Amino acid sequence: MTSEIIWIQLFNGITLGVIYALMGMGLTLIWSIADLPDFSQGGIYIISAYSAYFAIILLNFSYFFAIPVAIITGMAISVTFERLLYTRLRASPNAALLCAIALFFLLENIAVYLWTPKAKIMPSPTKDMILYFAGIPVSFQRILIIIVGVVLFIVINVFVKKTKIGKAIMATAQDREAAALMGINLEKVYITTWALGGALTAIAAALISPLYAVYPGMGTLPLLKGLVVVILGGMGSFIGALVAGLILGLIETFGSVYISVAYQHGFAFIILLLTLVIRPQGLFGRR
Repeated sequence: MTSEIIWIQLFNGITLGVIYALMGMGLTLIWSIADLPDFSQGGIYIISAYSAYFAIILLNFSYFFAIPVAIITGMAISVTFERLLYTRLRASPNAALLCAIALFFLLENIAVYLWTPKAKIMPSPTKDMILYFAGIPVSFQRILIIIVGVVLFIVINVFVKKTKIGKAIMATAQDREAAALMGINLEKVYITTWALGGALTAIAAALISPLYAVYPGMGTLPLLKGLVVVILGGMGSFIGALVAGLILGLIETFGSVYISVAYQHGFAFIILLLTLVIRPQGLFGRR
């Protein structure tokens, strides 16, 4: 394998890793607050991608204005689910989990019914732009994904550690009862958490769609990889989500080249099993 191919695969792996990390950051926020692996985020990923696509196709929005449309859509759906459903199921974690799974399949089937299973190509001025690094061609869309991912990681960390509501989220994640006794508004924490989770999911969907396609089944793998990232990185750890996402993306990319593309998506679940057996708290989690 030539050095050029290695560098190209490295960029591809980092790109995938950033998308997985964005999904993982949203999921770990919700999971640490509500003890719920929110499978509905996979459906929100699908609907958010379609909202960006139709903002471009029907409303003639530019790609960069379509991304906020996706974000608003993701936040609105995520908060609506929390207010209407998850709030009523807090006392029953098993029922909440089944509800989340049902919502994922519901949104996926709504997408099939409304827009058919046929894949749609999202227009973007950046996907055909090529930059050269030491003579190696790299799609500007991939560079955009990496830049946005790093910026969001920094912004989320600052938000959580420096703002009042961010500190309230962390306190609630550690001990809900104690946080409530200290006067923290738990309802505000829940709404903010689900809004952030939906926003991160939507951003991931809008960023990756121009490189692949928009179709009803597009949310399954990012959702599952995001859950693997949460477990590998450690519950509630943003740095863990970023590192785990990059590890997963690079292993998938290089594994598909060196071993077989047929096992590309199996690597994530091998990593999941090894993590659960060897270090169940994850790379940056606590026992």
